[in-house]
Amino acid sequence: MNRPGYGHIAFAVDNVKMALTKAKKYGGGSVGEIISTEIRGVGNIEVVYARDPEGNIVELQKWQ
Repeated sequence: MNRPGYGHIAFAVDNVKMALTKAKKYGGGSVGEIISTEIRGVGNIEVVYARDPEGNIVELQKWQ
């Protein structure tokens, strides 16, 4: 995720936990844990990195 070139694509979702569960159900996996944090001046975000069934990294996020 932190290297030059294509790293990942991000998707805004309504429910991060449910989206991660669905990704796993269809052959994907998680890269890390779901985190919630405040981005100063922007707002709060809930986010997790996951893998799709082909191994590509995807970011699932919800701004609050």
